[in-house]
Amino acid sequence: MKNKGINYHRIKDNPLEGKFAKAWEEENTKSRSTLSWLLAKEINKPKDGEVSDRDREVAATVIQWLGSPVGSYFVKHTLGIEK
Repeated sequence: MKNKGINYHRIKDNPLEGKFAKAWEEENTKSRSTLSWLLAKEINKPKDGEVSDRDREVAATVIQWLGSPVGSYFVKHTLGIEK
């Protein structure tokens, strides 16, 4: 997996984190990935080599965290979403 977060090992115990991590991986294995568009130096013109391995690791870690209990709480609390 190219877009693996620092705490990827946690997905076995937290299915929602796993879903976030796997969805992010699928979106970022394309030639013009979501991350390459987000980090493009020139708007709407991502280029090969602009996204580093560290960029991928940090982004994947944050996305996976959104599926964690704390990350899910953060999203729900911030957006005012209730169960």
